[in-house]
Amino acid sequence: MHTNKPRILTHSFGLLLIVILLSACGNRFEAQLGEAHKGAQSSLAYLKSQLDAGKLSNALLIDKYATTIIQQKPDYTDIATLLKKEATSQGKAYTALTQRLAAVSLTPTSTEAAANGLQELQLINAATDVYEFNNSLADVVNTLAALSDGQLAVINVPASQRTSAQQTNALVGNPAYGGWTQNSSGQSFWAWYGMYSMFNNVFGGNRYNYSSWSSRPHYSYYGNYGRDRWGSNTDIAKNKNLSQRHPSRYNKPSAATNARYATTAKRSSSYGGAQSKSSSKSSSSRYSSYGSSSRRSSYSGSRSFRSGK
Repeated sequence: MHTNKPRILTHSFGLLLIVILLSACGNRFEAQLGEAHKGAQSSLAYLKSQLDAGKLSNALLIDKYATTIIQQKPDYTDIATLLKKEATSQGKAYTALTQRLAAVSLTPTSTEAAANGLQELQLINAATDVYEFNNSLADVVNTLAALSDGQLAVINVPASQRTSAQQTNALVGNPAYGGWTQNSSGQSFWAWYGMYSMFNNVFGGNRYNYSSWSSRPHYSYYGNYGRDRWGSNTDIAKNKNLSQRHPSRYNKPSAATNARYATTAKRSSSYGGAQSKSSSKSSSSRYSSYGSSSRRSSYSGSRSFRSGK
């Protein structure tokens, strides 16, 4: 009995040391996540102030297009009124970002969870950049243009895709408005969230089947640029999986998508204590090549479109 005491004490000390080390790591992760969360929260608040003050050019265009649709096509009043909300912080474009922020856990239970949480906060921070958010609203503008039978012009669409953009819903594929759902036959179709199901009647009354939808040109800012720049890893993975199940010349994942999909696990495993003392600054530099703009800039005027994957 006496000879076993040192072993028991050594074992107990070892367990205590592990608990202390894990606690220290947890505190470090939580500190980093807390700081990144505050940065994303601040960016969201600033975006809200600019959006509700009418400082974003595409938000003003949404309001103008929606008003025109209501006047010229009274039967489309409900859907035009719904899309008009996208020019405010009450729209899905904005509230989807607040929901993503609320879903990030600030008390991770593993290193991988901490890494994923930090990356998601960086992506949200990139999405809240006023210039980037303004560009993303082009999809709402173009959806309203598609309702006008050619009376309203689509914006920021490559010349080769303007005709198809004038006839399609640019919000299909954006997880803020719906999601691809698989039926019992293995087919994937687009299901709108809530009131946006009105689109089923407005755009011909047919569901968007992924296989047929992806087999033809379909431009959207989110699909061509936004997903790679600030879309969630969950959406990246879902989109890659769908494109692999339904391959076509138009839905091949971009190099940026493949890179993000392939390196997410690597980022998680290599997550370190001194990775980032300011996640908001890290995010800004990471996405600066995509057209981040100064908060001092005015968005009430016309801004040039900056593209590229």
